[in-house]
Amino acid sequence: MRRWLALSVLALGLSSSLVLAQIGTATLTGRVTDPSGAVVPGVSIAVVQNGTNFEFTALTNAEGIYRVQSLQPGTYRISFEMPGFKRVVREGVELRVGDTLPVDVVLQIGAASDTIEITAHSQMLETETSATGAVQAGEFLYKMPLYQRYVNSTLHLVPGMQAGGYAYGGDLGAYHVAGQRSGAIGLFEDGVVGNDPGAGTATVKPLQNSVAEVKVLTTTLPAEYGHAAGGVLAVVKKTGTNELHGMASAYGRTRRMQHRLFFDKDRTTKPTPTAPKGLPSFFMLPDGNLGGPVVIPKIYNGRNKTFFFVGYQRLIEKKIAQAFGTLPTPEMKSGDFSFGGLGNPIYDPATTRQLPDGTWVRDRFPGNRIPESRFDPVARKILQIDPWLAPNYPGTFNANGPVGNLLYDEFARTFFDDWNVRVDHQFTPGLRLFWSFTGNWQSGYGRPTNIRITDFDANNGNYTPNNLANHSLGMTWVASPTLVNDIRIGYLRRRLDRVVPSYQKNYGQTLGIPNISGELLPAFGTGDQFSPESIYGLSVSGPSLTIGETLSLRDDVTRMRGKHAFKMGYEVLNHRFNSTLTNRPSGDFRFDGMTAGLQPDGNVLPRTGNTFAGFLLGYVRQATFDRELTSWLPRSWIHSFYFQDDWKVASTLTLNLGIRYMTEGPFSTKNGRMSNFDPEATDGLTGRRGAIVHPASGLNRRDTNNFQPRVGAAWHPLEKWVFRCGFAINTVDVKFPQTRGQFEEYVAVADQQPSPGDPRPLYRISEGPDPVTYNVRPDGTAPFVGRNFSARGSEWWDPNLHNPYVMNWHGSVQYELRPNYVLELSYQGSAGAGLVERWQVNTFPIDFAAGNPALRAEVFRTPQNFRPYSHFGDVWLRGNFGHSTFHSGTAKLEKRYSRGLTFTTFYTYSKAIDSQDGDNAGSGRASIYNRAIEKGRAGFDRNHRWVGAALYELPMGKGKRFFNQGGAVNQLLGGFELAWIQTFETGNPLTFGFTNSPFNYYPAFAGDRRPDIVSWPHLRDNWYDLGPDRFNQQNSNPVVLIDHFAYPAAFTPGNAGRNITTGTPLRWTQISLHKNVYIGERWRVQLRWDFQNAFKTYNFNTPTTTVDLQNPRTFGKVTSDPRTASFGGQPLMNLTLQLSF
Repeated sequence: MRRWLALSVLALGLSSSLVLAQIGTATLTGRVTDPSGAVVPGVSIAVVQNGTNFEFTALTNAEGIYRVQSLQPGTYRISFEMPGFKRVVREGVELRVGDTLPVDVVLQIGAASDTIEITAHSQMLETETSATGAVQAGEFLYKMPLYQRYVNSTLHLVPGMQAGGYAYGGDLGAYHVAGQRSGAIGLFEDGVVGNDPGAGTATVKPLQNSVAEVKVLTTTLPAEYGHAAGGVLAVVKKTGTNELHGMASAYGRTRRMQHRLFFDKDRTTKPTPTAPKGLPSFFMLPDGNLGGPVVIPKIYNGRNKTFFFVGYQRLIEKKIAQAFGTLPTPEMKSGDFSFGGLGNPIYDPATTRQLPDGTWVRDRFPGNRIPESRFDPVARKILQIDPWLAPNYPGTFNANGPVGNLLYDEFARTFFDDWNVRVDHQFTPGLRLFWSFTGNWQSGYGRPTNIRITDFDANNGNYTPNNLANHSLGMTWVASPTLVNDIRIGYLRRRLDRVVPSYQKNYGQTLGIPNISGELLPAFGTGDQFSPESIYGLSVSGPSLTIGETLSLRDDVTRMRGKHAFKMGYEVLNHRFNSTLTNRPSGDFRFDGMTAGLQPDGNVLPRTGNTFAGFLLGYVRQATFDRELTSWLPRSWIHSFYFQDDWKVASTLTLNLGIRYMTEGPFSTKNGRMSNFDPEATDGLTGRRGAIVHPASGLNRRDTNNFQPRVGAAWHPLEKWVFRCGFAINTVDVKFPQTRGQFEEYVAVADQQPSPGDPRPLYRISEGPDPVTYNVRPDGTAPFVGRNFSARGSEWWDPNLHNPYVMNWHGSVQYELRPNYVLELSYQGSAGAGLVERWQVNTFPIDFAAGNPALRAEVFRTPQNFRPYSHFGDVWLRGNFGHSTFHSGTAKLEKRYSRGLTFTTFYTYSKAIDSQDGDNAGSGRASIYNRAIEKGRAGFDRNHRWVGAALYELPMGKGKRFFNQGGAVNQLLGGFELAWIQTFETGNPLTFGFTNSPFNYYPAFAGDRRPDIVSWPHLRDNWYDLGPDRFNQQNSNPVVLIDHFAYPAAFTPGNAGRNITTGTPLRWTQISLHKNVYIGERWRVQLRWDFQNAFKTYNFNTPTTTVDLQNPRTFGKVTSDPRTASFGGQPLMNLTLQLSF
């Protein structure tokens, strides 16, 4: 590390004497000629920002070329002066973030005292750069009906983006650009990194009311951009001006402005037993901003040099949403599992025995009824506490029990506080400084569903506040007209807490479970909180604290020389995580399989048993305990260097030639407390090959060949035409696992379960587990404790793991149809190579022992014994397994503001293919032994997208075409604006699984369970007709028919591939109508009405895709629709009253 720190300091010192334009700013360039066309060197150029009077100067070089960079987005005045020529002034030159705007001038011979004034008509054609994307002004975004005003929602308005599900703008988790993973999108705020150091999908959230512009780059990135293989989202915040400006608004709605969800049975105004006045719904998003010069009367006057801008908003939401869930019925609580004759047979675990011939048997409970006298005392105590709500809806039944017998009121309490601050100061025209801050504070109240006592609710009963802050400090030094140096320092900090209500309440004593810690309520199951496998939600999570930090430093430099603009720079990122977690110190007890029938070899008989019945009896199959011995403290350093030449080959041709180099340190932790699986090491517990080791240094070799060429061209042969193309390679940051990986044996684990192949219960829970002990070694690690090694897991970080890389290429043509209109046709492609995936390696092929029935039977009886490392359960190998491809074609039409109208609209046809969708993914029909068959459509793929966004000032009132009058007529009919976003997208693809097959298969670690296809599955005709009873899952119409599927034969994988059927589409209309009333020259009052999903085109979440031929009425059913905060959500309206000056 010291060597790299020294190298960082040396690189910073060298680059400080050189130059480059910062991320998030703009550049002016051009050529100055005389009337004969000859270039004019030595012309003095002054660029003045209108709002602040900040002045920037330059000289044309011997080629007559000038370049002024590191300019904030905004409007500028440019003057050109040269003895013997008339002075030329161009007014109203508008710069957008990331622009390289050409402004060419022809000087006329004459006296310098004569001035030629030109009102600029900024061109829309991008003639100087090959990178493509979109720029949206903050004011435009603020006027758009983008619900909750997240800047990330800009991605919806950009070609090349695909969303997995219905995206939530509060993070990047659902967004994918150019077919890449969501964690590869780089967000930069005022030039510094804004992604969290973990998955990268949690980001800083700048306020829309404080954003000057947002630029999204989706193709060939300039060399100064790194950490963004999946695209760039560059945000520049507003700065103050010489005039004091401010705004305050009240934005919100009540329940009468929010339509119920499609699957809400009752209107929000209908009285219910728990809400006699109807379901409450209250949403407010007040916000405001203030910007201007820093003026302290009689002490300091900052006009023309020091400016501030502050923004604030607070989200307040209190609402109750209806939803359907499932609870145990009173009959189940009394031991009756007959379910009207539909229930699975229930067997008595106390009768488990092995016959003299070696076969295993159990006796069935008559009538599927368990006598209450057989209930375990712990189950009796929980039934006495009765933590669940009471069933209140008829629902239906299947073999596993009730379905949809609860209509619950999900109470949401959400409070967000967001701040933006920016201060700018210009010491001299050549030296500027800024400081920027964004703070996002989010409450974390849970939303209980079917559990009435929060101590028992792991998923929704906790308090999980989330606080994020991002600081940036920047300095720009114009050393000479041809030399500029930018330095940026950033610090991002994200804190996540989880506060658990059951903590330290000694539930072991309360419930009568001996030999367990009193720290937490024990967990009694896992999975969906509406299923018997989780005991209908009786699972807990422990308290935790995680702090993620990113420290960044970059130094960027540019130097003009002839026709070349050379850029170079250095960047260093330091990612840090500090995480502590209390997980399962009080135990995780499992009851599954205890009331199932037995096959002769001891395996569970399909279609028998019920986990809730096992819970009532108290017979435990497995109990696991753990305790964290130290905190998880991973660290990462990433160093980057780059060089780029923007070469003006000719007046109509610009080449962008660059290369970036990056090196990321191996995975390591503070104090070296980490682990890895070594397949060749000897295990200290068993003496077998394969062991958990604790390296003193990084887990993989440093990747030293991450050279990333960036090549592009922009050719402008005719006045209205631009042809652009490019190719780039971008490496992907590895950083940290998205889960707390490489930490085995620093979390002590004690597992209690029978030996493999023994189906007898371990004990009754009231009799308590065996005393829990951990064998902590002197080095602070603890080996696994237990006799069944299936619970002993390990993570394996491939020593050869290297940074993945993504190749991007594109070609496009822009044509200016007429002033203010540009048509663009483009093709874009990408390929990801060596993408990180995480695959199970402790497995055998899905067709193992296919030709040997006796061996196959033995493998089925004790599969653990046939794993390659039989002294381990799951061993997950993280390596460079993945690959992806993406192709798209787009037609885009954009209109710049004129005559009251601005819009952008595009249609994209695309296809994204990958092997897995995320860094932690790694599963398939045939496990790691045949990963190739899993390559298919990406889970986020949407083949067709049409999006349009428009803002129109209605032509009524003073100065307009209609009712061109002042006074009352103008106040009444003038000042109207209409904003509209229209979206049509095809659906994400669906993958199918199966359950409750009568046949035997190897365990899931040998391969995913996919059904056989007997006819090609697709959305049925009139799929949107869900029938007259959409509120009951089993009675609604399916969108995909189960007749397309069958169970595969025993011990064979199904032939259904991954992501084979296109799901339901997205159709969504967002409208906003504004009425502006001006009071004098400075004050404005606005009344605004926003309508999400204006035409009630409901969108649906993913249907049930698990084929269950025993319970066919559960398949293919849509049970929910996206909610308020999701793109594509329910119809709702908001009103805003705004005052600005």
